[in-house]
Amino acid sequence: MGALIADADEIAKKQWDSPEVRQAAEKRWGANFFECGKQEIYSKIAAKIFADANEYNFATKIIHEATRREIERIVSENDGWVVLEIPLLFESGHYKWLDYVVYAAAPRENRIERNAQRGWDEKEIARREAWFMSRDEKMACADFVLENNGTIEEWEAKGRELGHFFLGKLNKPSE
Repeated sequence: MGALIADADEIAKKQWDSPEVRQAAEKRWGANFFECGKQEIYSKIAAKIFADANEYNFATKIIHEATRREIERIVSENDGWVVLEIPLLFESGHYKWLDYVVYAAAPRENRIERNAQRGWDEKEIARREAWFMSRDEKMACADFVLENNGTIEEWEAKGRELGHFFLGKLNKPSE
């Protein structure tokens, strides 16, 4: 529908390649921490941060800040509307500057089924989600909630309907 789409997870992953982030992580986790393939690096990071509150706080502090700066750069350089996919939006604490927040909610069973393609079982999903705000808290913070519990066609229809609403707001003259 003409929006620029930015995925915060992809932006955050790229931050692990930045010299300042790597230096901070290597200082804490060892000089050879990043001497392996990308997937192994991400697995090692997840193993560290989803098992220990101090490591989680350390990693999110360096990654969320760098990711936020990159997202702000992307938004400032765009003339049209931007859709940001930010899974840890509320946890990062940087959502007040957005015009609207849409929470894509999905029942636990659906999240388990969809994350199986990542190789995550129910135990791994629970381990990760234990660090996040609850679904109910996120729904309460959002301006809109889209329930992702049907077919892909139903999901796309919900997205188009909301997209038309946003386009109407974007194209409406200022009062």
